[in-house]
Amino acid sequence: MAAAQSTKDYYKVLGVADTASPEEVKRAYRKLAKRYHPDATGGDKAKESKFKEVSEAYETLGDEKKRAEYDTIRKNPFAAGRGGAGFPGGYPGGFGGGARAGRRGGPRVEVNDLNDLFGGANRGGGAGGFTDLFADLFRGGGGEEARPRPPAKGDDARSRVEVDLAVAALGGDLPLTVDGKRLTVRIPAGIDDGQTIRVAGHGQPGPAGPGDLLLDVHVRPHAQFRRKGDDLEVDVAVPVDQAILGAKVEVPTLEGAAKVTVPPSTSSGLKLRLRG
Repeated sequence: MAAAQSTKDYYKVLGVADTASPEEVKRAYRKLAKRYHPDATGGDKAKESKFKEVSEAYETLGDEKKRAEYDTIRKNPFAAGRGGAGFPGGYPGGFGGGARAGRRGGPRVEVNDLNDLFGGANRGGGAGGFTDLFADLFRGGGGEEARPRPPAKGDDARSRVEVDLAVAALGGDLPLTVDGKRLTVRIPAGIDDGQTIRVAGHGQPGPAGPGDLLLDVHVRPHAQFRRKGDDLEVDVAVPVDQAILGAKVEVPTLEGAAKVTVPPSTSSGLKLRLRG
């Protein structure tokens, strides 16, 4: 007679006694799954391997029928015949090693990622399927151990503010009065008409603190300049003789006057670029 194959001790993997109730098994799995889930471990291969082992254990012990068969084979490895059947793992076609599944003699099924495992975990109709359990773990739903939702912040408040073109282009401080309180908001350089600035902590009050103040910025039209994206356009009158012969002329900018070269034979409507 061949020697009995060794099996993984799924009770030891989950850290529970073999007399543990279904709820105790589920609680133990929740705790370990949270600790070793890839989303929480940042790609740690050792912890990812541990997560697979814990998931494999719960796939068996969380299902009443599979657990009964596992207990039978665990106590008498020859009871199910030639190494047992029906479990992924350490027996030939039996416990351990979650990369294959199926009854003895059945096809080998590769599990490419954890989604394959989770997606098929409820097919047996057993207790504590992965889909429902992971909804509990990562969406805070279901079960007596679901964590209460944290207190909510207050609602955001919204207001409209107007700024001059120079402030929108160069940046500057904007004094405001909100609910009787004065504050100064920094307008970033280059802000565009219709953009929103978020001022943290100046919204509606709430159990976890106030919400934010959202400021919709509108830029006032300028008497001289027109904005085209990040560029400014301005009309400049040039005497005819300077247009014909060429000259350096002063043009206004938001930061003072600057000189630009008008080339000879310049016609009306020509656009010249003053960089920066």
